[in-house]
Amino acid sequence: MQNTDNGRITKLDGLRGLLSLVVALNHSFLVVAIPAYANVWGQNYLVFQNLQAKIQQLIMLIGNGGAAVTMFFLLSGLVLGQSMSRVEFSFKGLLSFYTKRILRLYPVYIFIILITAIYMRVGFRYQMFPFASDWYLWWMNFQMTIKELIYNFFFIHVYLGGVTWTLRVILIASFIFPVFYQISKKPGRLTSLILSLFLIIASFTIFDINGFRDLRYLYMFYLGLILPKFKSLFVAIPSWIIYSLVPFSLILLLAIRYTTDEYFGGLVESIISWFIIGIIVYNGKTKIFDFLNQKTFLFFGKISYSLYLVHFTVLYILARLMFSWLPNLPYSGSYLPIHMALFVLSLFIATLVSLFVHHYIEIPSLQMGNAINRKLQKS
Repeated sequence: MQNTDNGRITKLDGLRGLLSLVVALNHSFLVVAIPAYANVWGQNYLVFQNLQAKIQQLIMLIGNGGAAVTMFFLLSGLVLGQSMSRVEFSFKGLLSFYTKRILRLYPVYIFIILITAIYMRVGFRYQMFPFASDWYLWWMNFQMTIKELIYNFFFIHVYLGGVTWTLRVILIASFIFPVFYQISKKPGRLTSLILSLFLIIASFTIFDINGFRDLRYLYMFYLGLILPKFKSLFVAIPSWIIYSLVPFSLILLLAIRYTTDEYFGGLVESIISWFIIGIIVYNGKTKIFDFLNQKTFLFFGKISYSLYLVHFTVLYILARLMFSWLPNLPYSGSYLPIHMALFVLSLFIATLVSLFVHHYIEIPSLQMGNAINRKLQKS
C-alpha cells in the first residue's frame, strides 16, 4: 500500500471526504420540484430542454449519491477485512470486533435520531409545500412516538434521515463479516471471484426480498474484502492504461444508475469502484488520484461519518424554514441557484455540527471501543 500516514492510507480518507460531499450535493439538489421533469437527472443527456435544466442535470450527474454509497460499501468491506485480520476467531475476539463496530456506528446515529425526534415533537407539524419535490415531501410524514423512536433505534424503521438505511445495511454486513472473512482466507483469486459471482446472483434472486433489500448489497462488502488478493494485479497495471480507462470509467460510474436502475447500476458501479479503489490503494505509479490528499478532502474525510449522518437533518430543517418563511421565492424559475444556495449553506452548518459530533461523540466512542478491545485481549 502507498500514501500512508501511521498505517492509514490517506487517499482513502480523502476519498471518504469526497464521497460525503457527493452525498450532500445529491440531497441538496433534490429539494425543489423541477417543472416538466419527473427526474431531471434521469432524462436523456442528449436532449436540451433549457440551460438551467441542463446545468442542474449535469450537477446531479456529478452528485450521484447512489454511486457514492456503493463506493462506501466497498470501502467498508476493505477496512473491515483489515480489522478482521487482527482479530482472533474466537468468542472473545468476535465480541471485541462486534463491540467496536457497534461503538463505531451507533453513538453518532443515536445522537442524530434523538435530535430529529425532539425536533419532531417540539412544534413540528407536517406540511405539504407546493414547490417541494416528492422526495422532500416523503420525509417526516409520520407521527413521532416512543414506539417509532424505538423502531428507528433498532433499524426496524429507517425514517429519521436520508441515509440511515445504509447503516442498517452496514450493521447486517458487519455481523455477517467474520463468516465472509473466514471463507475468503484460503481460496485463491478465481475461487474468490466465483464466490463474488454467487453473491451477485443471489442479490438478484434469493436476496431480492420484498420490503427488505438490505441483503442485496452484501456482495459489495465481499468485493472490498477480497481486494487485497489482487494487489499484484493492480501494481502491474501500466500507467497509460490507467490514464486511458479512468476518465471513461468515472463517466460510466456516474451515469449508469440513471440510465438503468439501482441494482443493475449498482453492480456496474461496484465493478468500477473496485477497480478505482484498487488503483488508489496499490498502484503508486500513477498520480491521477493524488488530489485526494488535498487538505480539503482530508478534512472532510476526518468528519465524513458524522457529516454523512448530520447533513440530511440540517438540510431538511433549512429547506423547511425556506419554504415556510420565503414562500414567494421564484422556485419554478430559479431552482438551480436555490439548490446551490441550499448546498452551500447546509454544508456550512452541517460541517460545524459535524465537528462538534466528531469531537465529542465519535472520537470518545472510538476510544471506548479500543479500550474495551484492550481489556478483552488481556483477560
